[in-house]
Amino acid sequence: MLKAIIGLWMMLVPLTIWAATPSQIIDKLQEAEDYLTVDPATTLSLLEQIDQAEDLPTSLFLRWHLIRLRAAVPTHQMELMEYSLEAIFTHHSHPYFIEKLPTAMSALGIWLRRHDYLNDARLSLECAYQHAQSDQQRLILTNSLALVSRQLGDYEHARRLYGRANSIADKAGITSKNGIIANNLGIIALELGNVAEAERQFRKALASYQEIDKRSGQISAGVNLLFAFIIQEQLLNYQRLYGPTSRLTESFPNETKQAMLLWVNARFMQLEGYPVSQQTKAGLKLAYMQLQDDNVRRLVFQHLAKPLGVDVQLPKPVIVRQFERSWYKAVKTCDWPKAS
Repeated sequence: MLKAIIGLWMMLVPLTIWAATPSQIIDKLQEAEDYLTVDPATTLSLLEQIDQAEDLPTSLFLRWHLIRLRAAVPTHQMELMEYSLEAIFTHHSHPYFIEKLPTAMSALGIWLRRHDYLNDARLSLECAYQHAQSDQQRLILTNSLALVSRQLGDYEHARRLYGRANSIADKAGITSKNGIIANNLGIIALELGNVAEAERQFRKALASYQEIDKRSGQISAGVNLLFAFIIQEQLLNYQRLYGPTSRLTESFPNETKQAMLLWVNARFMQLEGYPVSQQTKAGLKLAYMQLQDDNVRRLVFQHLAKPLGVDVQLPKPVIVRQFERSWYKAVKTCDWPKAS
């Protein structure tokens, strides 16, 4: 009798554990999602705590990858993005994928833009915009479309899109995205040679990010503002901002921002009278390749590389590439049912 009871108990234990697992996974996914804004690096760590994500039920599998995509953008984890994009688009007809279509297409558009598939990026983002379910999503997607226009050198169209983004934000009362808009307007001003306007926009962006305690935004706007200070040789302003920005940047897993800060601070040290050693130059050459994109490299080449005496190559004009995957045909047609 005892053996029979033990045997029955042993048969029931796996079922009990199995039944509890989906709930535990959902809780872990929710925890990972909660960290997206304040600390996406923690989001990535929490996701890795879920064993065998590839064996999850499809809806949870898709949710896991979509959360990872959202965390990979601010941490600039392009390889993670590529893997997760391939994973989710194999299920592009699944109801959960269709429900989260704007998020999936937005992530795809960002990845395509950062790999110079600019026309495909625009197409993907426009498809996402068609299926946007809220003003918040329309605002984010408009910002992403503006970034594509900026990368194509169409600054006027980019500005018009940022104007549309501001209009969406004002009408919907969305203040959390003011930092993104101001930061990107600052970058446009910098690329057009209007450093004073760039500084004004970066200050506005930093204040906005600080208000909502968004670390990745504070790093981006902070590093950009430091760059504007250095171009104008505002060394006192630089010293005041460098400490907090440096601490945030060092604790955040985004090598593109760390690389930019390395360049900016090398120029500051030079302006303070310190010679640029060969070791420093070698480190800067390596960091040059880690910068976010060719537009940023052009700015570094123009404002930092020459005075620092670092021999790096000016990026060639953008060659727009064409993206090809079997599942990308669905993106081109963009005929998913719209959310009711």
